[in-house]
Amino acid sequence: MGSKKIVYLDQNKWIELLKAEKSGADSTSLAAATALREAVQSGSVVVPLAASHYIETWHRSDWASRHALAQVMRDLSQFSSLAPVQRVQRGEIGLALTQYLGFEAQGKQPDAVQEWILGRGVDHAFASPTGRLRLVASIAAEGVSEGESLEPDMELLDLLRKVQALPNDAYEWWSLAGSENDSMIHEDWDTRGQHRVGDSYAEQERALSNHLSSNPKKRASLDDLIAAQDLIEISEDAHEVAAENGLEPLDIYGRLVEMGGPEAVKGFLLAMPSVAVRYEARRLKHRNLQWSWQQHDHIDLAALAVAVPYADIVVTERQWAHLFKVAKLDRRFGTHVTSRLGELPNLLAT
Repeated sequence: MGSKKIVYLDQNKWIELLKAEKSGADSTSLAAATALREAVQSGSVVVPLAASHYIETWHRSDWASRHALAQVMRDLSQFSSLAPVQRVQRGEIGLALTQYLGFEAQGKQPDAVQEWILGRGVDHAFASPTGRLRLVASIAAEGVSEGESLEPDMELLDLLRKVQALPNDAYEWWSLAGSENDSMIHEDWDTRGQHRVGDSYAEQERALSNHLSSNPKKRASLDDLIAAQDLIEISEDAHEVAAENGLEPLDIYGRLVEMGGPEAVKGFLLAMPSVAVRYEARRLKHRNLQWSWQQHDHIDLAALAVAVPYADIVVTERQWAHLFKVAKLDRRFGTHVTSRLGELPNLLAT
């Protein structure tokens, strides 16, 4: 991107921009919207979308409201997008195997994530040839789990290629805004799956919070517990990346034991920027029992785990901004993290 600044906005900040422009009243948010439009037009910044923006925008069942928000996103992002956390994590694992654990890379050294973090469109945002569409044998229903994942057949892929070739970014617009006069809620068509994932995630985190609250002595080992959970979370990807480098899972775990066990595990996790963001956010939020876990925390952290290390400016909720600053992640990654849109004009001018 050369000298362009990457500006990441949480979903609620996009909504704040929409409201400010719609009202037209003088405000710091309107000034931020104006500054962003001027910076995008001048080519000095890029304001990418993340998978979370596509998902959450479709949660607006009122099509007019959904399209109004999508128009602001389209104008400012120009459909630039960030790679999803699962792809970023795999890239970071490959680098951590060589740079932190000291293994030799087999063949070509893994590319730095910065070289491919930015792309264009929904396919890049979801790292999928089917964009935001995910195929399953059956969608979830009350008391019934989602069916197994399915690979797209060639007929579907050919159809998508034809749609992607339509003029005026029709495919990109539909992927973000959906159809007119359509709630995007249909039988055998699940646009609320993230709600179930978020509910399950929040329930697990609340269970951990309750456990810590009823067992105060275990709070001393919170960091080790979070590290163990995060190591399990990345284990499948770590095993696959290790195999690509001629390593066995035991090679990784043996090296971690040799390097100091629990402290080496934390070092390994912190060596991967996206994992470090998730680790620090979770452990610090769990230290404050007054902060409850919400459904949207899962999708927020998935997006912020990429944005905080790789963007220049991140505008997010006050709680997340506070936690990232307490963990000094803003200093580590050289990212300006704020909860106030009103800071954007000055930040963009520097």
